[in-house]
Amino acid sequence: MMKRGLKYVFMALIGATLIYHSVYFKSLQRVKASVKDLNIDSYAKNYLFKLIPNAKSEFVDITLLRRALVENASQAFASYSHAVSDGDFRYFMVTGAGVVVQTDSNYIWSRSDTKPAVKLATKYIYGTAARDAAGLIAVDSFDNTMVFNELSEKINELVRKEIVPISENFKPGDSLRFTGAFGLSTKAPQLTEATIIPLQLERLEANDKKDQDVRDR
Repeated sequence: MMKRGLKYVFMALIGATLIYHSVYFKSLQRVKASVKDLNIDSYAKNYLFKLIPNAKSEFVDITLLRRALVENASQAFASYSHAVSDGDFRYFMVTGAGVVVQTDSNYIWSRSDTKPAVKLATKYIYGTAARDAAGLIAVDSFDNTMVFNELSEKINELVRKEIVPISENFKPGDSLRFTGAFGLSTKAPQLTEATIIPLQLERLEANDKKDQDVRDR
């Protein structure tokens, strides 16, 4: 009798194990299928060339952000920054315009009136700022972090290939306009130390520069 009971228990354990692995395998297959169906290239291009330009009016002007960080850094972070997880480091998407005051193979420095110059990266494009700063992409939309991280790499690659070359013809004295992303620590929110990754970059003609000067006053 006891042997028969043990036999039933053993068979039940085997059945439960088979069911578990069957469910796990099917779940894994669904994840792989959904990841395979997602076109990272198209997703990144849509983000950089459609979503970012369309959301431009929602991004904070860097002059306003500079002032907000000085007056109340905590409120500035709460109002304008984004991050996919809790922590001290957060990201900002900003717009701005100015005059090129210096260039080298790695950066462009641009200044608006008497305000401190901002540094735009033209070589070292890495990290997750370009993906996270706008707050337009949620990690929950992806099946796993591997794909989420791959998207960040693809956006950075597009910036290097499509946006950075625009900077090659800039020289001191030229006027420009940009939309860019960067990160700051809530414990040390010094904007002068930030390097901005440009997601949009354009040269300003004379009439555009006059309009920008009026807005900056």
